[in-house]
Amino acid sequence: MNILLTNDDGVESRGLQLLCGTLSAMKDVDVYVVAPDSERSAFSHAINFHREVGFLPLKRYFGAVMAFASHGTPADCVKFAVKNLNIPFDLVISGPNNGENYGHDILYSGTVGAAEEAVLCGMRAVALSRLGSSSDFSACVGFIKDNLHKLLRFDYTQSLLNINVPALPYNEVKDKVKVTAQGGALFDDYYQKADAEHHWILVGDKVFTDLDADCDVAWAEKGYITVTPLTITQTDFDKMQKAKELFE
Repeated sequence: MNILLTNDDGVESRGLQLLCGTLSAMKDVDVYVVAPDSERSAFSHAINFHREVGFLPLKRYFGAVMAFASHGTPADCVKFAVKNLNIPFDLVISGPNNGENYGHDILYSGTVGAAEEAVLCGMRAVALSRLGSSSDFSACVGFIKDNLHKLLRFDYTQSLLNINVPALPYNEVKDKVKVTAQGGALFDDYYQKADAEHHWILVGDKVFTDLDADCDVAWAEKGYITVTPLTITQTDFDKMQKAKELFE
């Protein structure tokens, strides 16, 4: 089994290192890593087009068969791995991300963007995130290890699985899994004036609009591992007829 790992936190991420070492130690699993050389959070699905992108081979990386650090985006990393390494990947895992990627945050996420690129390249893909900010990724890694063969059986045609794991010990959440929909707003964003003239900094206050809904935000905040299928096709078929009535 060939697994490609990437992320948007960079090759120095403890989560990526732990996941790589854990999967590499499993029988009949070969792990390959192509990830940014530093943090690329909130790059969404951006790619470098008609610009040079470096991919530096790493001599040793936590049991990986082959590993690269890139100054490109997470989506660049996936595209390079699929198009240039000529490895028949059975699964692409983007993450685990340091911080949640649920609700509207999905739209900005480099973690999800890398998984989307994998789907566009014809791969099975999972985006994996851990709520909050810490160095403990054991629950994320434990979930992937225990459910790897389940993840391989999902129909990824034009879709990916977005997984969010609470910042709790794995034994407290391993049996609490909810397959659920994407939720809504997560941050109330605004700009603060920076010290330099004409410079501003985007900041935000965390808000929850869907804590009573059946969605990823609500269940994750209640201590559940959430699994959400996300589609690549963004057409709103429910609004097609209304659009036709306006323009035809």
